[in-house]
Amino acid sequence: MYNLKHKTIILASSSKSRQALLKNAKIDFLVKRPFVDEESIKESALAGKTTLQECAVLLAEIKGYQIALSNTEAFVIASDQILESKGIGFSKPKSLKKAKEQLRKLQGNTHVLHTSVVVFSGGKRIWHHLSSPTVTLRSLTDIEIDDYLKEIGNKALKTPGCYQIENQGCHIISSFDGSFYDILGIPLLPLLEFLRLHGLVSTKETVVS
Repeated sequence: MYNLKHKTIILASSSKSRQALLKNAKIDFLVKRPFVDEESIKESALAGKTTLQECAVLLAEIKGYQIALSNTEAFVIASDQILESKGIGFSKPKSLKKAKEQLRKLQGNTHVLHTSVVVFSGGKRIWHHLSSPTVTLRSLTDIEIDDYLKEIGNKALKTPGCYQIENQGCHIISSFDGSFYDILGIPLLPLLEFLRLHGLVSTKETVVS
């Protein structure tokens, strides 16, 4: 396991994908779920001419700040992801019917996944990173989309692209450009580098003989 010598790490996210990424990296962390109205915040921000990239950072910051306020002694990590296709932002679909509509718009095209991560310490934001990998979906018929959604079920509602690239999503993706971790939902490699600079070490290194 890896931890910070003098601080607890908290992931401000209910995302199973993000939790799995940190667990697979053997990071010792706690999970605290923030409760924010992401859609209202996004709509308000975009109405104020905030870019989709800025909105991805803003949403992560709001989620992280909510948890950081009551956990000032910890390093709080928050992340967010917004899909952009042809200048339009996509959110997680609310139903399988909506998922089909989104896949019909995304199929045969390349979209961008603006993926942010923000870190708080002492209740203040101390670092953030934004990446924008691209994903290209195969050209899909309505029958193929229906079959795919029948196979994946409500998992399609977990991501704005209606796919999970690590699972069945690989069947509808033709290519991607960027970090696999970023597509999954968090810029893991820059985050780990930042944490190492702030004392992240293997627990084996902290053992006193």
